[in-house]
Amino acid sequence: MKNEFHSLYNKIKIYILIILILFINKNNLNFYIFFYIYPTLVSMISILENSSRYTSYIFYLLVEKNLFKKENIKKFMNLEEKYNSCKIIIFELTNENLLNARTKRYPISAYYRLLLAKLILDIKRIIYLDGDTLVFTDLSKMINLDMKNNIILGFVDDSYKKARIFGIKTYKYITSGVLLIDLEKMRKENISQKFFDFIRNNKKKLIQEDQTVINIVLHGRIDLLPPKFGVWNFVNIKNVIHHNHYKNKKLGIQAYDDREILEGWRHPSIIHFVMGKPWRDALFKSNKHFHQKWWEYAKKSDEYENIIKFYSKNRYKK
Repeated sequence: MKNEFHSLYNKIKIYILIILILFINKNNLNFYIFFYIYPTLVSMISILENSSRYTSYIFYLLVEKNLFKKENIKKFMNLEEKYNSCKIIIFELTNENLLNARTKRYPISAYYRLLLAKLILDIKRIIYLDGDTLVFTDLSKMINLDMKNNIILGFVDDSYKKARIFGIKTYKYITSGVLLIDLEKMRKENISQKFFDFIRNNKKKLIQEDQTVINIVLHGRIDLLPPKFGVWNFVNIKNVIHHNHYKNKKLGIQAYDDREILEGWRHPSIIHFVMGKPWRDALFKSNKHFHQKWWEYAKKSDEYENIIKFYSKNRYKK
């Protein structure tokens, strides 16, 4: 009887371990550090504050080697102590394979999201977020969206004309700041190498840096996220409708149903601060509600006083 008990106990331990690994892997978040140390920290806090008790998050932080200071690393690693539902893994990267990348608007680290399939080998899917985002819901529904045969899903961008340089006419031109990525398909189809080859052969045409690479290389394998996952911080309803309709005359189609995109904007899961940064820009450039929400999540950070000092000139005043 005793031996049977121990045998059963060992099986239970193994099953629990497998369930935890599968469950955690099913809900992976990657955050890429751009200019935004504090905003990325605030974005991560918004995720953890709105996490289901059944969801655990692994945050992969992609940073340029030798440029990420130890004190900044500590700011992020402290989240592991504060929240039981997260693990943080930091990749310090060199710029190998990216030497031909265009860096007019953004630094070369903007291309790091193109490396995910090579960096994270044991994960099938991942949610990628830029640091200028806020998350208001648990993201387990997003990670489990039906991707069909697509490799990447994203929120529609208003720069579809940039694809015409390459002879491509599409309304499924996406913003690269919020992505659902099928890493397994990327690895099977050697997409990372296709990215590198495209960069090498088209440096002068990379008008939107990594976003150009993603939209052109993966043309035909990209679809749109439901708008609530990655909608921009539009100031008002007029801005939302305009963004959704600007393509009508040119492509004869709109990206989303108007009701769908308005509902996504009113009740978002993820807001992407494209129209104005609440920590930097004046309030009129950003929706007031989302602007205030960002500061509310900033206040939950242990770095709040430093955030205030760092952005004191631009902080929203009630």
